Order: sequence, then C-alpha cells, then structure tokens
Amino acid sequence: MTPAVRLRGATKRFGTFTALDDVSLDIERGEVFALLGPNGAGKTTLISVVAGTSRLSSGTVEVLGHDVVSDYQFTRRAVGLVPQEINFDPFFNVEETLKLQAGYFGVRLPDDRLVEILTALGLLDKRKAMTRSLSGGMKRRLLIAKALVHRPPVLFLDEPTAGVDVELRRDLWNYVRKLADAGTTVVLTTHYLEEAEELADRIGVIKNGKLLVVERKADLMSRFSHRTVRLTLLQPLLALPQGVLEAGAVLADAGKVIVFSPRAGDGISAPLAAVAASGLRVVDVQTREPRLEAVIIELLRAQAPLLAALAGTMPEVPALPGVAAQIASTTRPAPLLPAPDPLVPLLGVRTLFRKEVTRFLRVPGQTILSPLITTALYFVVFGYSLGGRLREIDGIPYIRFLVPGLVMLGVISNAFLNTSSSLFIMKLQGTMVDVLVTPLSYLEFLAAFVGAGVLRAFLVGTLTWATAAVFVGAYVPHPFLALLAGLLVSLAFSSLGLIVSLWAEKFEQVNFIPTFVITPLTFLGGVFYSATMLPPHFQLFLHINPIYYMIESMRYALIGHVGSPPATGFAILAVLAFALVTTALTLLRRGYKLRT
Repeated sequence: MTPAVRLRGATKRFGTFTALDDVSLDIERGEVFALLGPNGAGKTTLISVVAGTSRLSSGTVEVLGHDVVSDYQFTRRAVGLVPQEINFDPFFNVEETLKLQAGYFGVRLPDDRLVEILTALGLLDKRKAMTRSLSGGMKRRLLIAKALVHRPPVLFLDEPTAGVDVELRRDLWNYVRKLADAGTTVVLTTHYLEEAEELADRIGVIKNGKLLVVERKADLMSRFSHRTVRLTLLQPLLALPQGVLEAGAVLADAGKVIVFSPRAGDGISAPLAAVAASGLRVVDVQTREPRLEAVIIELLRAQAPLLAALAGTMPEVPALPGVAAQIASTTRPAPLLPAPDPLVPLLGVRTLFRKEVTRFLRVPGQTILSPLITTALYFVVFGYSLGGRLREIDGIPYIRFLVPGLVMLGVISNAFLNTSSSLFIMKLQGTMVDVLVTPLSYLEFLAAFVGAGVLRAFLVGTLTWATAAVFVGAYVPHPFLALLAGLLVSLAFSSLGLIVSLWAEKFEQVNFIPTFVITPLTFLGGVFYSATMLPPHFQLFLHINPIYYMIESMRYALIGHVGSPPATGFAILAVLAFALVTTALTLLRRGYKLRT
C-alpha cells in the first residue's frame, strides 16, 4: 500500500534559516510514529507542511498518495492536527466548538458521534461549558477532540501532553493505542521520551532540520544502547581479575561495584560465570534495561561530527552506522482506514459564515448597538443643531440630507471592522489553524468572512436608516440602488478589512486604517455638507475622494439628490469592490502571512 505520509526532498527555508533540510520519509499506515529531536529541530515544521499550515520551499509531500498542494482538499480531509499551542475561541462552548470544526470539513457531527468523542476524552460533563472556563488539561483534550471530529485516517499530535498531569497523560496514551488499533496512523512529537517509548512502533530522530535515523523502536534501542548489570561486591577491589576483565567488566564506586554493559541480544551468563570463577562474593545484583532517553542522547552526540560535515564546517567523514533513514514496515497487519462521514455540499463555507455571524451577534452591544447609537447621535446632534441654521441644502431639509451619509458611515465602518477584527483575533489567539487545516477553498474562506462583514454592515446600515425614518419618513426613491450601493461598499470594505488583518502584526496596525484613513476620508467625503457649499479648490479634493462617491450614490438612492452623476458613482464603487475583492483573494491564494 502507499504510505500514509510520504516526503521526498522536503526542504523548508525561512529566509536564510533552513528548518527542514532535504527530508525523505515514509510513514506507514496504521503505525504510531514518534518524531523526536531537540527544540528547533524541525518537528513542528514537518507537521505543518503535511497539515497544510506551511508550504515547502522545495520537495514534495503526499498523504495517502495525494499531493498536499495540488490535491489539498483531499489531504486536509485525511489529516487531523493537534497543534502544540492551546487555542480556543471564547465565544463558543465545547459542543459548539466541535460542531463548528466538523462543519469546516464538510461533515455533520451527529449527537451519538459527539457523545462518543466527549466520553472517550473525559469531556462529556463539560459539553455545555464555555471553552474559556476549561482547565489547561481539559483544553488539551478539546484540541484532540477537534482533530478527530471528521474521522481522519492520519492524526498528528504535536506535544499533546505538554503541561498535563500524569493521570491525563496515561488516559491519552490509552486512547492513542485505541486509535492506532482501529487503523488510524498516529504521528507524535514529544519531549516526554517515556511517551514515545510507550506508544511508538517506529522512531524518527531529527536535528537541525536533518532526519538522522528512522528505525523500529526495538532496533534503534539495540543499536544505540545496552543493558547495564551492576554487581555489588562484599569486599572492594583494587583491580579486576583477568577473566572478569576479558568478559567486558569495569570497576565502579571505589571498587565496590562491577559493571557489565551487554548489548541487546547478548546474554549475561558468560560475565556472571567469569565472576563466579574468580571467587568474588556478590551481595547484590541490579539490571537496568535501556531507556529511550539514553538512546536519543547517545544518538545526537554520535551525529555531531557528521552534522558538522554536512554543514561544510569540517572535512566529510564516513556515515556512522544507522545514520541513513531506514524505512521499515510495521508488524501490524494492513489496517483499514476509518470510515469517512459523508460530505455535505457547501457545509464548510456555511459553517464558517455562521460562526462569524454568531460571533458578532453574541456581543450586540459592541458590534451593533454601539455604532447605531453613535450614528443616531450624529443624526440628532447635527440634524437638529445645524438644521436649525442651515434649514435646507439644495432644496432638501438638512436633517433628511444627513441620512444617506450616516447610513454609509455605518456601512463602511462595520464592514471593515468585522473582518479586520475577527481575522486578526484569530491570528492572535492561534485559532486560525482550525481553519487553515480544513479543505475550505480560498474562495470559500473569502466568501464566509466577507459575507459576515456584509451582513453586519447591512444590519447596522438598515437600523440607522430605520432610526432616521422615524424623524424624516421612510420614503426611498430608488430602493434597488440603495441595496446595490450598500452591497458594493460593504464588499469593498470587508475585503479591505481582510487585507489589513492579513498584513497587520499588531493591534495598532489594524486600528491605523480606520483611525487615520477611513474616518478622515469619510468626514471629508460630504457626510454633513454638499459639494456646492465648498470653495472650488476644496471641491477638487472632494472629487478625488472615493468615499464621496459612495455617499453620493447612497444619497441619490435614498433621497434622490444628485451631487455627481449616479452612473459615475456606481461605476467607481463597482471597480473599487472588484479590485479589493480580487486583491484579498490573491493574498489568500498565496497564503500571505497565513501559510508560512
């Protein structure tokens, strides 16, 4: 059978730093494979290129015979990832989190399957608990549950038990064994070498991005380590008898202990017979079996000269025994892949859209009520205070003249803020990985985030208009054009918010655009005044401000006022929306600041 995972010449560079260096590896179906190495060795990078959260600089990666780049929708459905860092969305409880994660993969999570996962991981009593209320250990369990909801045949566990108590660690070990016995391929990284020793069929050791060795656990331990037999003597010795020396013994503890170190497979009868023949009296015998920790330390130390040679810092030396990666099949019979759940068309994009909408609806005071009150105050304060002086603009009552600009102000700000804040917070919290590992296409990703931004913008814009309609009446001369203007503008600024959130690395950068660009251009775009009220040189500035055409298009649609040709305004809106949507989609396709 084709391997569960196959890497050929996999290389990943971050600038001048090489995180993976020409790695070739086969991981067999149904095995538990432990990838070990020091911090910064390249373990998480290897997992990331298989799971799809990172992209190779060169080489190829396949999952179940499918390329992770050209056939990413298949491979991401085949892989479950438990990331190293704990991440959770504080807006949702445990049950909602798992149903959302399943939905991203295009599968529905039936109640019996949900209960099965929660019970297996000891989370059933936390079913309705908000994720932010869980303990660190419970959050670790939730990460594993999220990775299992779509029944992946290949499961990556990146430091799954870091920071959890011994009891939970043992529970997780038992569950990993059950998964492997059921046919799931498990790839494990851990610094708890006892964990790898307990679970792994094969061990891979990586350092400085290079794969040093891949062997069956028993073979690796026999190659690089040995048992230790300690014989405590009744009387200390100054020197060992010749026969005991020839048996390979050494003196320790001021001559009180004889130590033998037979390799695995070598018996200890000959050394013991030599001791007996010498007439030495033994009062205690201790045997220490080889441990994986000692094996890894010995292996990494043994490889130091070779790694230096590979880096070109010293003359090339012959390869040490066992350095070449050895691809060996496991002793388990060929496993059956876990039966996948049926896919539901477009469920992924609908789930992500629903999640984004739910997020802003759960804090309506911040996302809807606050901007609505702000625009209503603008309407009341400016409408009545200035309206008492201006009365009319171009034959239209001033208080009515304000309405389209305030509606567009609400549409612009909320469309931008919804996508920019949501996407940036996901990056900051680490929950972005929950979406990146799914088979969602780039267009679906864009549609869900932008669609939620459009909905919030329409909701605030409609409520703003409804509030104003109480004072000025509900008559709209061109309702279709009002909807079209709102759609084009919200599409443009939702896409702009997505672009900014991809680019930004700090909250200050996210806030820079609305504070220093959008708000000034909006207030200088004719919200509170007409172009005819300005001197000629100020009118020139107004006509190069794109937000002016957005406000004028809405003003024509809602009150019939013509400050600029309507066709020109709608054409500018359409071009701007198309350009920003296309730019956002292009950045997503390139994985800009998402897929490193």
